[in-house]
Amino acid sequence: MTKTIHGDAFVWTHLKKPKEEDLVTFAQKHDIHPLLADELTHPTFRPKVEQYDNFLYLILHFPVYNDHDSNHGKEIDFLIGKDFLITTQYHVIPALEEFIETVTNNKRIAKQYLAGAPGELLYHLLSYLFTNALTELETMDKKITRMESRIFKEPSQDLIEDISILRREILDFRRTMQPQESILASFEKEGILFFGNDMRPYITRIVSDYVRVWHILENHKETIEALHETNASLISMRTAEITKNLTIMAFITFPLTLLASLFGMNTKTFPIVGLPHDFWIIIGIMFAGIVTMYFFFRHRGWI
Repeated sequence: MTKTIHGDAFVWTHLKKPKEEDLVTFAQKHDIHPLLADELTHPTFRPKVEQYDNFLYLILHFPVYNDHDSNHGKEIDFLIGKDFLITTQYHVIPALEEFIETVTNNKRIAKQYLAGAPGELLYHLLSYLFTNALTELETMDKKITRMESRIFKEPSQDLIEDISILRREILDFRRTMQPQESILASFEKEGILFFGNDMRPYITRIVSDYVRVWHILENHKETIEALHETNASLISMRTAEITKNLTIMAFITFPLTLLASLFGMNTKTFPIVGLPHDFWIIIGIMFAGIVTMYFFFRHRGWI
């Protein structure tokens, strides 16, 4: 599917899941090498930036959040020339489609974004995509805050799964964004050489938006790792406390078990048995043993 948007001094062409036969005429019109045209028919694993005679070729990946399957990087290809901008997507990217719809239907936005050079439109598009990434990070931040409250309210084994899911989301996000650092640094140099110093503020702002996303993402990573360790520590402390209490109870009741076993022996004669009030004497001995063990543990500081 192809969508064409005309600016004042350039044409923006958006390709969605293009096929090889659809790109033949298109490649000839924009003087795109057949090998590059073939590359536009399928996604690429890694981001990159390349400079050609009449355009820059930029590949970036952006995380698309999915409640059922974490978030995964979706690719967008950019071909930026002096009088054209070509974008290509291979999967559903809601933020990109929202931007296209806004530029198409909002006359005020269209006048603002399409009045300058294609590099300025690229800036607005990338800024919108990075802003969407920040929105997703804000959603993660709310999850982290709720999880922190749950951990300190009542740590449990159930939280381990929730923390692991959130850690996976952050890991997928980082895996998508991390390779772009060097690519955007190269794009900053190549873009200024290709478009001139007029594009410097726009490209610098794009790099700044990426850095902002990355710093927040790193903060989320450190926070969720700390929460994971805290939850594990609190569970360990709770388990140790329960084990200690059960052990103390076992030792405190040890005299009861011992005396009950002794007086339950099937012998002809046994001390105390047969004396007046022998039952209460035995109960008293048991109670004295419990009290002795209790004060012994208190003296040792174990309870």
